[in-house]
Amino acid sequence: MISLFRDSRYFPRVILSLVVLFFLWWLANRAWYLVESRMVKIEWLEEGQISRTITTSGWLIKEEQLLSSPGRGQLRLLVGDGQRVRAGAAVAEVLLVNSGTGEEKVVVYAPRGGVFCNHIDGMERVLRPGNALEMEAVEKLGAKSSSPATGDRVEKGQPVGKLVDNLSGMWYWCRIPWEPAIPAKWTTGQSVVALWQGQQIRMRLEKITGEEMLFLLPAYPGVLVHQRHVQLELVAGEVAGFMVPPRAVVERGGQPGIYVISRRRATWMPVQVLGETSGRVVISGQGLSTRIRYVTNPFWVREGDRLE
Repeated sequence: MISLFRDSRYFPRVILSLVVLFFLWWLANRAWYLVESRMVKIEWLEEGQISRTITTSGWLIKEEQLLSSPGRGQLRLLVGDGQRVRAGAAVAEVLLVNSGTGEEKVVVYAPRGGVFCNHIDGMERVLRPGNALEMEAVEKLGAKSSSPATGDRVEKGQPVGKLVDNLSGMWYWCRIPWEPAIPAKWTTGQSVVALWQGQQIRMRLEKITGEEMLFLLPAYPGVLVHQRHVQLELVAGEVAGFMVPPRAVVERGGQPGIYVISRRRATWMPVQVLGETSGRVVISGQGLSTRIRYVTNPFWVREGDRLE
């Protein structure tokens, strides 16, 4: 290299190469800065809170009655699935076969008022209010659904539908594995809020047996009449902190953190994730306040980057 400088013929080329390299370096840094300034989004930290929930899986117990075919023949439903009927209303008819007197139709009547459902899961005689059951045994048994429809061949005594009393409430029976989020002070008679597909349902705790709990739902979304095994989220309290989008949290060595703006530089700061809801995460950490700005999309950010 020294010899190149001594040789005047190569000196301009060396200077030109250095100038080109410096220009490329400057251009790359300028391009990265422009990408950061356009792509990086910065916001102020905002306080907020979300509900701390426990996801449970369990069974719905209802006041329901099976409606059986009075004979062997072809089924014709007279009411639709989910339709409420009065006591004594005709819900189905069966065209009997081999009656010996030609075609004969027999009618299936509703013994009481309720919601007619044509899907049978085999749990109607098992999951009944007041039955002493074991969750493990019910889970092994499982639900076996069938939906008799118009035109189907049915046997004598075969269920063609059922009536659900939607005015008497419903019970939710579930197993809740112990975790710190469950208040130890939960007692029978206590009101508990649950979430089903984003809808709030108020329940009353009726019974506690170890990890198993039985809740009464005095009112509920009508579609639950057709459900048996469901998942409900039990609200076990509120979590307060700072709300950020999930993508703002970056892990380093298993420790979550966010990039904050300190002296116009991106600085990674460790945080604790307290909870998560749809599209937002609640965090806490030493030094966090509403006077701090943070990077909402840190994909484009490196430690120490200059950000305005």
